[in-house]
Amino acid sequence: MEGSPFLPLSDGLHIEQVAPSTHELLVQVISSSPTACCPLCGVQARRIHSRYTRQVADLPCSGRHITLLLTVRKFFCPNAACPRKIFAEQFPDLVPSYARLTIRLREALVALGLATSGEVVSRLAPRLGMQVAPTTLLRRLRAVPVAPAGKVRVLGVDDFAWKKGQTYGTILVDLELRRPIDLLPDRSEETLQAWLRAHPEVEIVSRDRGGEYAAAARKGAPQAQQVADRFHLLKNLRERLKELMDRKQSCLPKIEEQVSDAIPTKAQGIKDTHLHEIVELQGEPEDEKHYRTVPPFPYQRPPGMSYDAFQKQIRREKRMARYEDVRTLSEQGFSQRAIAHKLKLSRKTVRTFVQAKVYPERYASIAGARRSVLDPYKGYLLHRWQHGCRNSVQLYDEIKARGFQGSAPLLRKFLAELRKKHQQAGSASVLTFDTATQSIELPAALPAKPQIVCRMSATRASWLFVSQGGKLDEKQMQQVGLIRAGHPDLERAYHLSQEFVMMLAQRREADLESWLTQAEYSRLPEFKKMATGIRQDYAAVKAAFSSEWSNGQVEAQVNCLKLQKRIVFGRANFDLLRLRVLYRV
Repeated sequence: MEGSPFLPLSDGLHIEQVAPSTHELLVQVISSSPTACCPLCGVQARRIHSRYTRQVADLPCSGRHITLLLTVRKFFCPNAACPRKIFAEQFPDLVPSYARLTIRLREALVALGLATSGEVVSRLAPRLGMQVAPTTLLRRLRAVPVAPAGKVRVLGVDDFAWKKGQTYGTILVDLELRRPIDLLPDRSEETLQAWLRAHPEVEIVSRDRGGEYAAAARKGAPQAQQVADRFHLLKNLRERLKELMDRKQSCLPKIEEQVSDAIPTKAQGIKDTHLHEIVELQGEPEDEKHYRTVPPFPYQRPPGMSYDAFQKQIRREKRMARYEDVRTLSEQGFSQRAIAHKLKLSRKTVRTFVQAKVYPERYASIAGARRSVLDPYKGYLLHRWQHGCRNSVQLYDEIKARGFQGSAPLLRKFLAELRKKHQQAGSASVLTFDTATQSIELPAALPAKPQIVCRMSATRASWLFVSQGGKLDEKQMQQVGLIRAGHPDLERAYHLSQEFVMMLAQRREADLESWLTQAEYSRLPEFKKMATGIRQDYAAVKAAFSSEWSNGQVEAQVNCLKLQKRIVFGRANFDLLRLRVLYRV
């Protein structure tokens, strides 16, 4: 029979027999063509010399391996002048000469190898009905031809680390197509210069502030306009500011360090107030979905309230909101079943809320209503704790000898609460035990918590200076004011920094010359150094203020390259890495 839709074959080939098994399909394939062409002279031959069988692995079917038993015929070449007297017929669309895999299976394995790595494919392939060794796959990958880089008009150049701080390579990105087009084994001027000379069509080169790339672009592509990356310009500004802050460290303000300073506002649960505006719907929707009542503002712990008490208060408010919703629907005539279905509550909870005229507290306030087997021993445990015994195993043995029938985890939970309150009260304070409520009481006047006051770091101060004022909160603006008031040089540096940041954000290239003059005559050596560097790379820096191109896309491609290096488990030689980057799935 001819090749089936599940196993397509080339013209002239058909399936003779199929031998299925649990994990494999043996498919016998023969050729029905009466002639074959000699691979040397191209003359068609009809006389058959002999036959032999080739075993070729093919793509799996339903998770089972497929092995093609390909019957190959040998022919006598009729051309007397041909040096080859006997030749075997070829199947170029199915399998190459001497190959053990079909072309489509090899392409599938190569695609898997480019997406993952040799080791991963060797473990994944058997689950997909294929078999391949890691070294075999690497040989297949190295045999994939790499097409030369095409025409590129806007080129982005950046380096990446083979070994950070020691050896680097260069990645070239087509910024219009937003994809990498080539990798260079180093970041030397000569290598990039040779590449640019082979591509005279380059019109724009976006790069960082490195001198080697600037010299290579100037010599290899003199017709191209160079554009300095805006991010690196801001980075250079912050580096100069950090040098200034280090020199004026004694003038930086002392601030109180708080843990929440390093936590973003969004992570703290503080949201914009306009997001919590209450919108009243007009009309009476009939089948509107009922949502649980949520307070319009995020929960914020009042000063002096413990975390446990705050969480209990939040849970009580949510439960009270559900109680009010149930009472409202009950007054509107809804049945208990309908209320339970609408609010996603159990019918027992709905019945409790409907029968209660006032909000039913979860725990009764009567002392002793909820007792623990540990309550009779809490006073003794507090006494032993204040006398220096903090070992839970020892305390457990002592109260067990006194008749305690509970578990050790129950004791450890109480000791954890005791330890927390002891830390809150301070080592010099004495805790008391209230027998009525079976709880540990803190002293009325707690000792003041120590305040950590330290001088602001140069890194923090430089970041505040390069940040736009409209993006800082009130506390950060106060810190900026304290820094500026510390010394006239810091005030002058702030104005220069903000002017440069806004000039770059608003693309005001006409003001660059004026800013450079101010920086050179500012009597600040750090800004004079920055102005000198900009003068040396004036054309590229000025183009950064007006050009739409930057190295942002190149930095993204460098991040993707780092991921490719980690995927291949250390087998990131230059040829393999270049292949994976250019053929990234």
